[in-house]
Amino acid sequence: MDKLIEMTFEEADEQFKFMVNNYDDNASFEGLMFETYGDEVEYVKSKPHNRIWMYGEGDDGGLYIWSGWGFVNRIGYFISESPVPDNTIIQIMVAEPDLTCDFCGDTIEEEETHKCEGIQE
Repeated sequence: MDKLIEMTFEEADEQFKFMVNNYDDNASFEGLMFETYGDEVEYVKSKPHNRIWMYGEGDDGGLYIWSGWGFVNRIGYFISESPVPDNTIIQIMVAEPDLTCDFCGDTIEEEETHKCEGIQE
């Protein structure tokens, strides 16, 4: 089973050093993110698997960057100069997950009391 390590973006960039996207002068994340199509994704795919990172939406609605290649819910990619160790997944939370009501789908603020209109009393 892979070891999961959580880091901040800054910690990961300091340890693994994300490469600048030379295809797009206006790339997201201050020029570090690669797109999911065209020449950019082909360039990403040409790199070793242990240097590829995927930016995407988590199952909980949050936004994350994970070490390794991924396709589902992807928004973009990063490439690091240093490889991630074998049997290790690094996760970076970029945006906190949304709290949503299982019954009506409304987004709930963390400190908010939610009265769901989808439940009959």
